[in-house]
Amino acid sequence: MVSPLDRQLLTAAHQGNLWEIATGEQAQSAATTACVKQAGADFIRDHRTLDAGVVKTAAKLGVALPSGQTNAQLKQTAALKSHAGTPAYDAAWLKAQYPAHVQTLALIDKEIASGTNPLVKSLAKSARPVVARHTQMVNHGVCHA
Repeated sequence: MVSPLDRQLLTAAHQGNLWEIATGEQAQSAATTACVKQAGADFIRDHRTLDAGVVKTAAKLGVALPSGQTNAQLKQTAALKSHAGTPAYDAAWLKAQYPAHVQTLALIDKEIASGTNPLVKSLAKSARPVVARHTQMVNHGVCHA
């Protein structure tokens, strides 16, 4: 059985992973500091790995995932791009990453506490330390690589 919360986690995690990969790739060319470029590279690697688990789990459970990011995520990526190559980009990128990771952690914790599907709960438990580390990396709009 897959509860609404299980579905919500799979959907939000997939869209979040797509956004993290896209903004991580964008940071590779748009960021001006080595710190943000490295954080972006770490996010690409980690979120590709996390998303592979999400996609595999959703397929196993027959949960259809959206094909792309939310409209809000697409707008945020475009807004970040408008600062590309300037120090404002790095600050905006870090500022965007923090709440995204905090929201994801909250959903992960909710799934661990109240989710019903053991596969989805296991996925949430394995993702938690990665998302927590990313949250630390961008806390207070600063890179803590």
